[in-house]
Amino acid sequence: MPFLPLSTILSLRKELEGTAAEILTWGSDGYGDSIKQWSDSCDEQVGAVVRVTSAGEAAAVVRFAACHEIPFAVKGGGYSTSRASTARGGIVLDLLYLRRVNVDPVSQVLTAQGGVLWEDIDVAAAQYGLAVVGSTLNHIGVAGATLGGGYGWLTGQYGLAIDNLLWAKMILADGSVVTASEDQNQDLFWAIRGAGQSFGVAIEMSFRAHKQNHPVFAGTLLFSADKLPRIVDFVNRFETITNGKQGFWFGFTASPSMAECAILVVVFYNGNQTDAEEFFSPVLSLDPVVNETQMLPYDSLNGMLNAMDTMSRRRSHEGFDIMFPVDEIVGPRKSLRGSNITLPLDPKLAISIYHEFGGILRNFSTARDSILLFELLPNTQVAKVHNDATAFASRGPYYNASSLFRWHDPRLDEEIHSLQTGLMDRIGTCAGIRVRSDYNVTMHGTGIYANYAGILTGVAPQMYNN
Repeated sequence: MPFLPLSTILSLRKELEGTAAEILTWGSDGYGDSIKQWSDSCDEQVGAVVRVTSAGEAAAVVRFAACHEIPFAVKGGGYSTSRASTARGGIVLDLLYLRRVNVDPVSQVLTAQGGVLWEDIDVAAAQYGLAVVGSTLNHIGVAGATLGGGYGWLTGQYGLAIDNLLWAKMILADGSVVTASEDQNQDLFWAIRGAGQSFGVAIEMSFRAHKQNHPVFAGTLLFSADKLPRIVDFVNRFETITNGKQGFWFGFTASPSMAECAILVVVFYNGNQTDAEEFFSPVLSLDPVVNETQMLPYDSLNGMLNAMDTMSRRRSHEGFDIMFPVDEIVGPRKSLRGSNITLPLDPKLAISIYHEFGGILRNFSTARDSILLFELLPNTQVAKVHNDATAFASRGPYYNASSLFRWHDPRLDEEIHSLQTGLMDRIGTCAGIRVRSDYNVTMHGTGIYANYAGILTGVAPQMYNN
């Protein structure tokens, strides 16, 4: 049975007696909802979910789990597809109630509790004309994303989230609470910036904020497959024309409005619409099938991909043999994997990857909601920090590639994972940094973004903020 003994549950309740912590176990109201993850493939029957309201309560749970040698995980946003935020038969420390954000507009410093989502930070900072380098999806947890590095649309100007992290309050495995910063516990501060999910529970974090008192130009576009070579041509010129205020993603996905796999483009420009449209004119002039670019307030920017992240597509088009019941939710099982590319990108390789990805969508109809992206965020600021300055070891001349596969049938798990891994490995093998003859791991890093690795990393897998 994947449950804790009753005696252990009673001991846990006694440990937290007199606190506001909420303990959910099998059979109790809310238990079923409490174990739900973003991906159904990560749902696990756990011994207990403990929702805490303070650092002291969280420390008591960590100490209890360690003393009793109970499998343990931390749930922030619950966004991991690798089961990092659940513990079968063990204890899940749920930070759902720790979502307070404090902004000091004078010092331009923002402090967030461990359960804060990026949406919380974006909205709070915007009240003072500020922004923090953060995720490109606003419904994921701040702590988990930051501890793995933290790319965002502002990375081209200000670096990674960890490059703007001032300090973090950490709960260690023995239940002690320490502050890690440049001045305190420096070794721990080095480690949590890039490999931080394995060293403790980030119960509070403080970030440097930046002035952002104007809207930005951003949005998504869809193109037919014949436009891919010209889009790749723009990609190969991106490094020479960006000043750090732009971002350009492109990739492949199925669209309800198109019979074949579409070319998806996501653009970002931290400036006015006239300048943005001039910068992206080589792409905007390609007659997109869908153009949803517009001026946006920054605090809504990181929600622009949320609809694509959660939407269900049920139509059947020629080339995609799909018939779903009306009430079917497509693609609840999810798997995230990453790789990297260097420029220039070979257009023939891009076309080949497009056909391979499209073939997977045709052969596995319930995986049609999957997406593959090449993420060009200017890396000049990232590279200014030496690879050994933090535990984040991917500060080289390359860009992230990511794939998020979604499917419905658990019997397809192994096959989908194999196809996804093979595809991402091929991208890295053919276009990644390791292909270069001058590749040096000390100089260029690993080329693997921890948040896209899709596997658990580190030496202490009982500690996670996902």
